[in-house]
Amino acid sequence: LSAKNPIMGAINLKSLDLWGRICHSEAASTDLAFLAAPGSPVLLKYPSRPAFSTPSTKASWPGWSRTFAQLAAASAGIAWSRHNSKLGRCTRARVIRVAPKESFAVLPSVDKGVGDFFDGSGPGYAWVQTTETLYLFAQIQKFQFDENGEKINPEVELTLQDEGTFIRFAVEGEEILNGTLAHAIKPGDQVWMIEEAPDGSSFAVCELDKQTPGLEWTSMMKPQVEIIGDYSKATIEATDFSEEQKVAMVEATLQHLQEEKRHLKPTAEGHCAGLGDVLALDMQGFELKEDGSRGLPLEIGSAKGVEMELGKPGFSKEIQDGLVGIKARDTRDLKVNLGKRAGDAGRQQIICAVTCNEIKEQILPELDDKFAKAIKQEEQFKQAGSAEGIPEDEQGLAEAFTLADLKNEIAEEILVAAQQEAGADMDAQLKLHLRQATKVSCDWANLKPEAIEEEELASIISTVADREDLYSKIDMEEISKQTWDKLAEPDPGESIKEVGDDPARDYQATQRTILRKRLCDEVLSWLRPKAELVAAGDGQ
Repeated sequence: LSAKNPIMGAINLKSLDLWGRICHSEAASTDLAFLAAPGSPVLLKYPSRPAFSTPSTKASWPGWSRTFAQLAAASAGIAWSRHNSKLGRCTRARVIRVAPKESFAVLPSVDKGVGDFFDGSGPGYAWVQTTETLYLFAQIQKFQFDENGEKINPEVELTLQDEGTFIRFAVEGEEILNGTLAHAIKPGDQVWMIEEAPDGSSFAVCELDKQTPGLEWTSMMKPQVEIIGDYSKATIEATDFSEEQKVAMVEATLQHLQEEKRHLKPTAEGHCAGLGDVLALDMQGFELKEDGSRGLPLEIGSAKGVEMELGKPGFSKEIQDGLVGIKARDTRDLKVNLGKRAGDAGRQQIICAVTCNEIKEQILPELDDKFAKAIKQEEQFKQAGSAEGIPEDEQGLAEAFTLADLKNEIAEEILVAAQQEAGADMDAQLKLHLRQATKVSCDWANLKPEAIEEEELASIISTVADREDLYSKIDMEEISKQTWDKLAEPDPGESIKEVGDDPARDYQATQRTILRKRLCDEVLSWLRPKAELVAAGDGQ
C-alpha cells in the first residue's frame, strides 16, 4: 500500500523471520504499509523508531509514512498494540487504532510516546496521552466552505476552570465535554487545532498539558460515584474457627514435620506394597487393543525412575489401587484414562505397564521431646543465619524445648494465620458491601476487566474518604517518603536500583499504589467497628 500510489495488495507472511527481512529491505524504506488479520502485530507507518522487536531483529527500523488507508482499520479492526501488565498496559509501538465506542476509523497521528500509555474514548470523543501531555479528539462531521471553495475551520470552544479541573469542549456549538476532569490540566497552556487522520477524516485536536507529569490517566473525566445504599452499615459473616479445627491443624502440622524427617528403609524380599510405602517405578504406555491387550508403545504415559508414595495424592486412583500388593521387580498392566493435559489423546484409555523396581518403608521419628528439640534447633539455626537473628526471648530455648512447647507454638501460629485470614475475609466483605452500596459511571480507558474493577473500587474508596473526612488522616509527606523508599529498592537479584526511562511516571505509579492502599486501610478501619457480625450463612 503506497502513499503516492495507493494500490491495495495482500501479503501472506508465513514467519516472523520473513517479516523481519521485509522490514529491513529496500521496499520498507519506501512508503509501504502493512495490513494484518485481527490479533496480528501491525505497525503504523510512523516517523519514529517504535520499540518493537521480532526474533530476527531488535535493531533500528526504517521511517514510516503517516498515510494509511481507511480500509486497513475498517477491515482488520486494528488497535493500539500493548504488552500485558496489571492494569492492562500493552506495547511501546504505536499502531492504527479504532475507537471502540465511536465510529472514528482512525485518529490523527500525534506524539510518538502515546503508545506507551492508556488511551480511551467516550461519547463523541477519544483521547491518548504521553507522560506530560493529553490529546483530546473530536471528529468534524462537516465543513463550511467559502466562495473560493476553501474549507472554513469550525468554531471550537475549549475552556478550563477551577484550576484546570473543569473542562468545557464544544465543536460547532455541539457540546462534547462539560464537567470535572479525572485529574488537573495546566490552565492557560491548552491549544487546539484541526488535523486530518490517515483516512482523510478531520478532527478537532486539543493538546493539554498535565498538571502532574508522569501521572497516567485511566479516564478522561472524573468517575461519577452514586450512593444507592447506606455504605456505613455492613453485615459481615463471622469466620468460624473452632477448637476442633485448631487441634486437627496442629496434628496435621506435626504429621507433616514427621514426614519431612522420615528415612526410608528397604523392605524384605517378598514384601507386598501397602499404603505409606514408597515405590520406585518405571512406566511404559501402550495402546489398548480391542481384546484388552497391549498395542503399540506410546511416549505418553511413559517415565523411568518415578517415586510414588502409595496413598498420597499425585497419581490417579486407578494407578494407586492397582499397585497395592505389588512386589519388587513385578510388572502390572493397568488400564488408565488419560487426562486433559494429554492434549489430543485426552480421555483416551491406554495400558500403563508399571514395573516396581524397589519398595521402601517409611520410618517416621517418634513424636517426643527429642523430636521437638530437633525441630526447634533447626529453626534457630536458620534464624541465626538471617539478618534478624534468633529473637532475644528465644535465646537458649531449644535446649529445654518439649513436645508440648512445640504443639503450643504451632497452635499460636495457626491462630495468627486464622486471624489474618479472617481479617482478609472481613475486608473482602466490606469491599463487596461498598460496591453494593454505590454505582460507578465512567468511560474508562481501554483497560482489562479486572483493571476496571480496581479503578472502580479506588473511585468508591476515594468518594467515601472524601465524604467522611478521612483524607485528613493521610500524611502526604509520609506517603512521599514511602514512595522514594520503594523506588530505591533494587530489583530482585540486583544490588543497585537503576533509574528508569521515565522517572516521573515511575514515581506517580508507585505513589498511586501506596496512597490507594493507605486510603483503603483508612476506609476499612472506619467501617469495621460499624459492621454487624452475623453467623456464617446469614450475611450478604
